[in-house]
Amino acid sequence: MSRTVYRAPATLGVRGIGIGIICLGLALIGAVLALAASVGGVPAIAVWTVLGLLAMAGIVLLGTGIVRVAGWRTRFVMDDDGFANATGPGAGVRRAAWRDVRRVQADGAVVSVDLAGSRQSVIRTDMLDVSARELARELRKRLNQDRGYTPFGTAAAESTGTGGAQPGSDGEQERSSPDT
Repeated sequence: MSRTVYRAPATLGVRGIGIGIICLGLALIGAVLALAASVGGVPAIAVWTVLGLLAMAGIVLLGTGIVRVAGWRTRFVMDDDGFANATGPGAGVRRAAWRDVRRVQADGAVVSVDLAGSRQSVIRTDMLDVSARELARELRKRLNQDRGYTPFGTAAAESTGTGGAQPGSDGEQERSSPDT
């Protein structure tokens, strides 16, 4: 059983951890400075609001980075039965069989897969370590394999055993002239 997995680069998780720690550190330093300055009134509300938002952003980035590094990161998996799309919220159908796929289209940083029943799966390739064109090409190849399609000319070559040439022609194709 053939299986292909595309994952988000691990560097995104490490960056998230680093930026999250920096945001939390800046929020902590800002809180210590605000307490030391004993600012009051409207400026205090503004300072504490900004520090709170900075701390929340740091927590979200840190948590996301830890999740990605732990292996629960964004991924796209193709196997002989179909595909599983875990490239973010709003991706549409998460799991689909090849028999349900109607069309594959690359558009910018996304690959859209139209499915039976007017359903759709949107694969965000900017979150994966593959380009949209390359992933669309691989999806079409898998879809063709599932349907039993072969590249043009290979079915004739397999049936005759001559690599596509006519029997007895030593690789040359017959040509008919208008005179005959």
